Amino acid sequence: MEKSHPVEAFGWAARDTSGVLSPFQFSRRATGEKDVAFKVLYCGICHSDLHAIKNEWGNTSYPCLPGHEIVGVVTEVGSKVQKFKVGDKVGVGCMVGSCHSCDSCGNDLENYCPKLLLTYNSTYYDGTPTYGGYSDIMVADEHFVIRIPDNLPLDACAPLLCAGITTYSPLRYFGLDKPGIHVGVVGLGGLGHAAVKFAKALGVKVTVISTSPAKKKEAVERLGVDSFLVSHDPDQMQVAMGTMDGIIDTVSAPHPLLPLIGLLKSHGKLVLVGVPEKPLELPVFPLIMGRKIVAGSGIGGIKETQEMIDFAAKHNITADIEVIPMDYVNTAMKRLAKADGDWGKRRDVENIVLHETVGVVTEVGRKVQKFKVGDKVGVGCMVGSCHFCNGCAKDLENYCPKVLLTYNSTYYDGTPTYGGYSDIMVVDEHFVIRIPDNLPLEACAPLLYAGITTYSPLRYFGLDKPGMQVGVVGLGGLGHAAVKFAKALGVKVTVISTSPGKKKEAVERLGADSFLVSHDPDQMQVAMGTMDGIIDTVSASHPVLTLIDLLKSHGKLILVGAPEKPLELPVFPLLMDSGWKLLNWLQILEVTPCERGDPHVNNGRPPTMSKVKE
Repeated sequence: MEKSHPVEAFGWAARDTSGVLSPFQFSRRATGEKDVAFKVLYCGICHSDLHAIKNEWGNTSYPCLPGHEIVGVVTEVGSKVQKFKVGDKVGVGCMVGSCHSCDSCGNDLENYCPKLLLTYNSTYYDGTPTYGGYSDIMVADEHFVIRIPDNLPLDACAPLLCAGITTYSPLRYFGLDKPGIHVGVVGLGGLGHAAVKFAKALGVKVTVISTSPAKKKEAVERLGVDSFLVSHDPDQMQVAMGTMDGIIDTVSAPHPLLPLIGLLKSHGKLVLVGVPEKPLELPVFPLIMGRKIVAGSGIGGIKETQEMIDFAAKHNITADIEVIPMDYVNTAMKRLAKADGDWGKRRDVENIVLHETVGVVTEVGRKVQKFKVGDKVGVGCMVGSCHFCNGCAKDLENYCPKVLLTYNSTYYDGTPTYGGYSDIMVVDEHFVIRIPDNLPLEACAPLLYAGITTYSPLRYFGLDKPGMQVGVVGLGGLGHAAVKFAKALGVKVTVISTSPGKKKEAVERLGADSFLVSHDPDQMQVAMGTMDGIIDTVSASHPVLTLIDLLKSHGKLILVGAPEKPLELPVFPLLMDSGWKLLNWLQILEVTPCERGDPHVNNGRPPTMSKVKE
């Protein structure tokens, strides 16, 4: 059933002409009856994204959230959607709407509709802005959603939704798809790579034309082009004059057209698919003398885009990519602007966290019983344990002496473990978590770390009884999770923070019952001895004495943050009461002076405390 309310989303947007992208919270529309909602797994970086965020074309509305090479997995479909189902691999390219009634739409050329809605930097018919794929979720009319064949990897397929259709369409439309004809490709960036691959798959003779002699080896040996021209070498260009049936010009920087027109045969076609910031000089006389054509081509219609994707799957055509984490995007844009190194290739932006990995099952082993293809699943901080020790026997694999962390660990065969900054994950089913259908994947991912890190001590230390008073120190990711779980358990929650500015968020948005500024002695004095337990989520060095003072007798201070340096532990306050207080830092250390003079180490495991001040 489709959603009836807008959906919170997260992405990266530019706020001004600096083009700097930063985190941006916004709302996607509710999934309508003809809508497809999907989790964005990859989004390609296109050169037009760079132009848009800097307003180099003069039409940008801020905030601008770019990205129109968007791929992922369907999470929800509207009641009238017929072409897609949950779990399908899909993509959205450069457009998300058109009028459906004009001649262009009638000819399956929605890309030329006068009321075309671009995927970003456009305005829906209700006046709301369109936001692109540098985000965690996408909602689009099913008509503008492309099915991705199973044999195409999502990451390397994403750029085809722009670069692929932008070059495939003119090859088809202008008749440059006949085996044996000669086609030039200007530039060997993302568009150039796609043009070469599609042209070669069509049986065309291909010549790459580039300013960089260093690109020759890549063009000839790796991409299989038939010849290579250095555009500023007059001898090479002279020899090639009048030899080409058509040229696909992919360059988006200013450059001369006259030498390219000279390469064309009579009736030849120069098709511009790059979009330079400034107008190019067009020499007319050479066109007249040879009945030559200079044309432009912009992406392609939805029907043709699906045809292109299916053609790519049949011929194993994918983009050459480098997968990067989302927070690298500004560096990526700088590299794209400078066109340094191999940055002519497409770069994909990945929206996946490190050890809070969620997705959809694509394959299961024959003995797997708990999961099937299409299930929503997640993997947290561990991917293996011995299965035989006391910890494993008590379902505490996290305390197994042979626990395998999801990344920066070593499998038993000596190979390293790699985390979730990747496109696929393979894990023993024992360590895979089923995600309920009503939990959105993107918002659920952090629960696999922050959630369990705070939920577990609340349960284990008995801080889950309605009416109890629990403090939460810090209001970062762990703090948010601790407050939410504690409130759901019926606990009275006090947030303890160094920042008075966090009070509104804590009380009004998260529903905390009270708020303490930890460096305000009056507030801390009033609260002394009032709390049954405290979940300390802070990972920076900080004093714990003031926190211990907030505890009742038998109170428990549980440290779930991991400061870089050891904390100073004042033992005397732990021993002062006729009862006892419990301190926990990653593992359990309890001190009960009435019963024993030495600390008792839980389950015989040494405490992780590095320094105890007497």
